[in-house]
Amino acid sequence: MKKFAVLSLIFMLFSAGAALAQMEPASSMWVVNGHVGYGLPLGNFSDGFDGAFVAGAGVCYMFTNMYGLELGADWDKFPTKASSDVTWQFIPVTVDLVVNLPMSSSPIKPYIKGGVGMYFETAEVKVLGVKVSDSTNDFGVNIGAGIKFPVAETTSIDIGARFHNVMTESESSQYMTFTAGVGFMF
Repeated sequence: MKKFAVLSLIFMLFSAGAALAQMEPASSMWVVNGHVGYGLPLGNFSDGFDGAFVAGAGVCYMFTNMYGLELGADWDKFPTKASSDVTWQFIPVTVDLVVNLPMSSSPIKPYIKGGVGMYFETAEVKVLGVKVSDSTNDFGVNIGAGIKFPVAETTSIDIGARFHNVMTESESSQYMTFTAGVGFMF
């Protein structure tokens, strides 16, 4: 399954790159964004962990009105179901291809995005008032979709969801993030 996910993502990135090479840039721009939301553990990961608080930021360069490349980082902290003294957090640093889907003349912009990244993981346990932690770094992929609502000429509200698949040594950790944020274009 891991190989299929990685190969699918590589195919998507190469296909988008070929489409980008054939397009004339309409108006390139930078977008800086921030968001907060909720993380939902999936599969075996959900057996031991509750939902997470999610916060993050990103910088996106739009090559055309339709295609862009985003560098982003999140902080996703999952408490365990058994004890509030144990937490698991992911700090994904990802590079995503962003594709704005064309809508006739509507200012609302639906989009899809997907990419790869490093997921910096930390397990933290508090025992008798002393915190003990262990950290690892794993490769991961993500794919998502959302909608941008303009609220001013250079500002938009962004509501989106992403699926994350972190490829750990023993088995993959999978979770969804649901976020709302604001983006500033310049």
